Amino acid sequence: MHAVWIDAGNDPHWERIDKWGIRWLYFPLSDPPADVRRRLLDTKARGYVGGVYSASNWYGNPPGGDYADIVSRALAALNIPVTNGWPKVQFDDERHEPVTIAAWLERWRELHRYHDTSWTLESMQGGWWSPGFVEAVIEAHVRVVPQCYQGAMQPVDTLAAARDLTRRGLPDALISPFYDAASLPIGWDGFAFTMGRLPWP
Repeated sequence: MHAVWIDAGNDPHWERIDKWGIRWLYFPLSDPPADVRRRLLDTKARGYVGGVYSASNWYGNPPGGDYADIVSRALAALNIPVTNGWPKVQFDDERHEPVTIAAWLERWRELHRYHDTSWTLESMQGGWWSPGFVEAVIEAHVRVVPQCYQGAMQPVDTLAAARDLTRRGLPDALISPFYDAASLPIGWDGFAFTMGRLPWP
């Protein structure tokens, strides 16, 4: 999987995308729905995989299942033929609140039982993952995407970030790293943050 976040307000830079072998493009739900719809449909027509992303802090870090409701409404506002596999959906929630996160995971699955979904969070956060929370994440069938960078984009070892979660019981198959797009390693597989940070030309 070679996926990238497209920066807010931007169309894909196709030459840059192709240079880095990226096929999965995620657009921000904070952009106007008409723009997101146009970009998703264009992405699909070109044979790429389209997705959308949101961040809980865009909405004031809503409690419980409210975050899932907000994203579901934003997805509906795109007015496109949504399927379980398209567009992909990624939640960015960096709160260290397992009860809150488990609540929106459960609510999201009530609304979109089989939708292809991932959740990105800060890396090295396994310390607050209880067995019950790990079970809730597994039951929600979401891909977990630890951000392998901190602060001023200092890199975090991807193996350490994955082991931090697998030690808590999360299957390795559910984990994909989120890289700083400015310094993608050879053989990278996962998500890149963001298109604007990809080296060019």
